[in-house]
Amino acid sequence: MLPRGRPRALGAATLLLLLLLVVGFFLFGRDPEYGLRAAATFDGDPYGSRNRSASGLHPLLPPKCELLHVAIVCAGYNSSREVITLVKSVLFYRKNPLHLHLVTDAVARNILETLFRTWMVPAVVIRFYDAEELKPLISWIPNTHYSGLYGLMKLVLPSILPLSLARVIVLDTDVTFSSDIAELWALFAHFSGVILLWLDRLRQTGWEQMWTLTAKRELLTLMATSLADQDVFNAVIKEHPELVHPLPCVWNVQLSDHTLAERCYLEAADLKVIHWNSPKKLRVKNKHAEFFRNLHLTFLGYDGKLLRRELFGCPNQLPPGAEQVRGATLPCLWEVLPLWTQVGLGWRARCPGPAPFFLSLDPAQLQQALAQLDEEEPCFEFRQQQLTVHRVHITFLPHQPPPPRPHDVTLVAQLSMDRLQMLEALCRHWSGPMSLALYLTDAEAQQFLHFVETSPVLSARKDVAYHIVYRDGPLYPVNQLRNVALAQALTPYVFLSDIDFLPAYSLYDYLRASIEQLELGSRRKAALVVPAFETLHYRFSFPNSKAELLTLLDAGSLHIFRYHEWPQGHAPTDYAHWREAQAPYHVQWAADYEPYVVVPRDCPRYDPRFVGFGWNKVAHIIELDAQEYELLVLPEAFSIHLPHAPSLDISRFRSSPTYRDCLQALKEEFHQDLSRHYGAAALKYLTALQQSQSRA
Repeated sequence: MLPRGRPRALGAATLLLLLLLVVGFFLFGRDPEYGLRAAATFDGDPYGSRNRSASGLHPLLPPKCELLHVAIVCAGYNSSREVITLVKSVLFYRKNPLHLHLVTDAVARNILETLFRTWMVPAVVIRFYDAEELKPLISWIPNTHYSGLYGLMKLVLPSILPLSLARVIVLDTDVTFSSDIAELWALFAHFSGVILLWLDRLRQTGWEQMWTLTAKRELLTLMATSLADQDVFNAVIKEHPELVHPLPCVWNVQLSDHTLAERCYLEAADLKVIHWNSPKKLRVKNKHAEFFRNLHLTFLGYDGKLLRRELFGCPNQLPPGAEQVRGATLPCLWEVLPLWTQVGLGWRARCPGPAPFFLSLDPAQLQQALAQLDEEEPCFEFRQQQLTVHRVHITFLPHQPPPPRPHDVTLVAQLSMDRLQMLEALCRHWSGPMSLALYLTDAEAQQFLHFVETSPVLSARKDVAYHIVYRDGPLYPVNQLRNVALAQALTPYVFLSDIDFLPAYSLYDYLRASIEQLELGSRRKAALVVPAFETLHYRFSFPNSKAELLTLLDAGSLHIFRYHEWPQGHAPTDYAHWREAQAPYHVQWAADYEPYVVVPRDCPRYDPRFVGFGWNKVAHIIELDAQEYELLVLPEAFSIHLPHAPSLDISRFRSSPTYRDCLQALKEEFHQDLSRHYGAAALKYLTALQQSQSRA
């Protein structure tokens, strides 16, 4: 419970000034000891008994369907994570359509484009602006602020935002809303005179020249800006106080170490926006910091899919040059849009090579398709899962892409929270780049972040790209996860593995050498088979060579993977031949074959209809064979499966006849689609399936 006390108007310490300079919500408050004071209330009573923003002032909210404009500068991996929490807090309270104007670098744009397209929040419009194009406009200003040049970019927003845009709220990424953003938008109505013109007037009166000349004068005595754009804004305000309209400080409750933020509010209901304006962020120490942290953590772990709420009665609007999240244009990647054939939306729209192909889909179509499903139908869960569009956050952590090498290989795998402990061992075994997709809730994603940051092994590996696919639905979307990781691999070749396998210590170097020696690529289309083994012991001595592996195999400490449970899965690898092989050898495809392979990055994607357990890799190997990939077994390669508790999906497969019947129905649909695509060449796969079923 927040204590009651006498609120006091602070200077810029707890004050967010709604600058008509840039028509927005600029988070540039200063601590009192630095000067720059302004009134915190509208009625001239800065020391009133209550903060008038919470009780005395009730601005008329904008019409229900009025589009509210918000501008944010966002660059890099960490800032891309921060902005999501900000957006969650805005979406939680909002009742109006939103147009987000995002000034981003290439990293943030790549992340946020994928995230918003897969998030599919109704009545949200996105427009991106290239931060690189703005750097020449501000790079002449010396700046020591930790945000670098990006901290100065709000200065040039009037120059880059559309001429048709009259007003916009400008936010930092490190703020958390605790109220409807429409309340802030409504405060525009309290401005008068020329200020009503906002951006239009600024452009007419030469804002760019005004701030530039002021900054140059300030830099004659100031070596560099320490508060980024705030120093420039403060100097302009000093010369042109008529350009400023003060806001109540509850719209910018700043949480740096030395603020007196508690003077801004009496109780939680007063709070509007929390600003983590210290490099320490959540680690700041001040009064009520724990309360504010809990508020922020609530949105950090909040399930983003719950924010896919329709704004009923508002028309669908798409401003020029914007990308609409609601009617999203989705990349043809299996991880984004797994569509079941019978829906009629065409799940088998194919990507022409590695270049992205775009498929337009309105969520209304998905809702219609979901409504047509029969909840009493035995395979309802499978059908529902195939119509689920998962939110995807690529490169969740800072990542350093590998330098271009013609024969480089990325390990591709997927996992959930219960396999997190495998990561450190995998990093010790595989020294090359990795692309890993994790199936997590929003709260689990934060636990994963902490796990990596506190692990000496994982935090040291910047060549591992982690991609979060947020949980949604009862079945594990294994092939969608694989496709997310596969799509984000940056090397010419990929090793398609599973998280519970440890590769030979030398496998990364061996694979690169083998690719070069076999002259793969344009000359030869092949899938290199890595023989799979397993141990039933949680502790064992991992072999350093093929000779050591064969010794363990003969001693019964290792086994051919699933040889006693699912022999057809790996028998075509011909392990007897492998024992003596000195050179790569060719093997033929056979029914139910599912080896782990190394293939070019632009290989066929996994079929996303296979969710849960069963046939997910088998279908992919069929695709490779149908596209005439040569299967070559590598004589010195191996990977070993480690024991673990069975997953929920495999338990359901073993115990439920209905589950197995649904998997069989998916197999039949897969073969029908295969026949439609490959014609008579696909007949052998259907024949092999029928023969396999008759033997069973």
